[in-house]
Amino acid sequence: MILSKKSIILILLSVFIINAAAIIIYTYVPKYLLFLGVEKPLMQLIITIFPLTAFIFPPLYGYYSDKIQNRYAFILFGTIGMTVSYLMLFFTQNLILIVLFLFLFGFFMASSNLLMTLFAELVEDDRTFISYFNASVVAGWFVGAQSGGTFIDFYSIENIFLFILLISLPSVILVPFINEKRSLILERYNSQEEKKSNSLTFSNSEEGVSISQSIYYGLFFRNFSIKPIMPILAIIMISHLGSDSEVGFLIGINFLMQFFQMLLIGKVITIKNIKSFMIVGYLLSSISIFGYIISTNFWSYLFFQFLVSFSYSMHWAATITYIAQKTSPKNKGKYMGYANSSVFSGSFIGGLLFSLLLTVFNSDYYIVMYFMIIFPLISTIIIFLKFNPNQKIPKLSKKEIDSELLH
Repeated sequence: MILSKKSIILILLSVFIINAAAIIIYTYVPKYLLFLGVEKPLMQLIITIFPLTAFIFPPLYGYYSDKIQNRYAFILFGTIGMTVSYLMLFFTQNLILIVLFLFLFGFFMASSNLLMTLFAELVEDDRTFISYFNASVVAGWFVGAQSGGTFIDFYSIENIFLFILLISLPSVILVPFINEKRSLILERYNSQEEKKSNSLTFSNSEEGVSISQSIYYGLFFRNFSIKPIMPILAIIMISHLGSDSEVGFLIGINFLMQFFQMLLIGKVITIKNIKSFMIVGYLLSSISIFGYIISTNFWSYLFFQFLVSFSYSMHWAATITYIAQKTSPKNKGKYMGYANSSVFSGSFIGGLLFSLLLTVFNSDYYIVMYFMIIFPLISTIIIFLKFNPNQKIPKLSKKEIDSELLH
């Protein structure tokens, strides 16, 4: 059941716009920093600022939004804050200020990510609607990456932050009209729990959450390797290709394919195949990194962009569907935050290692990328050995049941 059709439409539009602007930051800021004369190892280190903020803050935002039962305030705060960050980045070429404003961008982006949690609550964790949300995210990535490359070809990298600012402005108009429907969300959830009261699983309590911790380790190791590579992918591609428009197309086509894959996966994913989706997704990540190393032309890059799109769509859709269906409105924000934190903690620490290896190997991207192939394989092994999607909540004794009822 959809609890607010208007709000989910506004969320989908907002998510599309926010991610269109954010992917331009992630994809083209490395080239902008090189334009300013920053050395490759330092540039890579600066890019890790965003994963650092996204690692630290999502669990905190999730925890406090659970505690006060308000997602909207965090979402509005994050959306406005990101737009202000883009404005500040447009007005400066000072490296210290750029580092500061990139930190603030990540800080506000982490807050706006509660759009995902609120959307899952408004559609009552329906897997098909969650796939619509994921598809809206990657559609924004496609449009942002493609339009960013085209903009650079016409107007140069120097003006990229003006373009990002203009793209982001509509989100500031849309987000204030989202209605959280918090009382209705809790009313519907409590009603459903009352119907299940005879089972006494107490899934709304912290003790009743049966999330397999292996999913967080899987996310960590996969993103430890592939996330540091993605921001410099445009730089690697441009050394073999003719224009930023071509690079923008290749980066964007990855997200366009994810759009359709997310819609498809949302219809076919079940508790029986969630584990298989995760395993194949992580395995394809290692193959994709190797593909980036050996690619030398447009068509080889296109093929491996196809593989990496499946890699992301499969493991992420499976993970988010799993968490959404295992949690409640009283703890969903925190556990979604843990997932985002796992992604970006891997990105941050992997980015530090990537920067160190670049220094050791004289800024040779290809040698460093060979080191990174191993980590998605670790994710694959962890999920294969440790993940059990059918993990049950331990049954409570009569004494424990009586204690729960008294509280």
